[in-house]
Amino acid sequence: MNEVLETIYNLHAVHGNFTSRPIEEEKIKTILNACVNAQNASNRQSYSIIVIRGEENVQKIIRCGYKSPIALLFCVDFNRIHDIGDYLGYQSDNDNLFSYLTAHTDAVLATQTAVMAATSLELGTLCTNSIHHLYRKNLDDMYKELTLPDKHFFPVTALLLGYEDKTKALHHKSGRLKDSGIVHYDTYKKLTTEEKEEIIKTVNNPKNHFDTKGREKGNCSTYLEFYYTKWAPLRDPEVISKMDDMLYNKLTSFIKN
Repeated sequence: MNEVLETIYNLHAVHGNFTSRPIEEEKIKTILNACVNAQNASNRQSYSIIVIRGEENVQKIIRCGYKSPIALLFCVDFNRIHDIGDYLGYQSDNDNLFSYLTAHTDAVLATQTAVMAATSLELGTLCTNSIHHLYRKNLDDMYKELTLPDKHFFPVTALLLGYEDKTKALHHKSGRLKDSGIVHYDTYKKLTTEEKEEIIKTVNNPKNHFDTKGREKGNCSTYLEFYYTKWAPLRDPEVISKMDDMLYNKLTSFIKN
């Protein structure tokens, strides 16, 4: 197996098991230089990367419950493009859903490239959506703390970086589905009854390591029972509405004048 594929197959999330060992500045620069080489639409690089340094800052700003020496916040950002255009006397129109989705994809591609680069440098990584969770982190607070622009800007994901504490690390990679329900050839295909049964059997088998959240803590007999009843049950509509309002507010300020 070549080194690139070996790095990809070794990717895994580090859930809080980071040491306090500082990351060498050269490695941080290498990761940043790698991720800006990710594919992006029209070579615009319509994203920004906020480097958050120090365990306390990471914990305060990202609020995912974990500490790490460094976090990278990947954001949709057209401000640079607008500012340069204004400086040159040109107009630029990116207040639309198409532009947002394009830039969102650019930011995600840069994020995954950073993950691969960090893994190749023997660093642990954790991508988190906690920045969009109202009861973990209010986006208004993040915008103030990091002086983020009010327009043409939206935080997409945060990436925690650090050296993994091998004494606390899992000794296996989390399971992955690979075929039915994931890969569709030529046209999309709904699962057959047999395929559903096979997926349930695969996911619920402890030997396949799909249970990353601790089924035992939920007093559930299978992982899927834990997932549907404890980890991702139906939410209070009022709670969901408040979270949606927070996200819509920031997205609308990006999309519309």
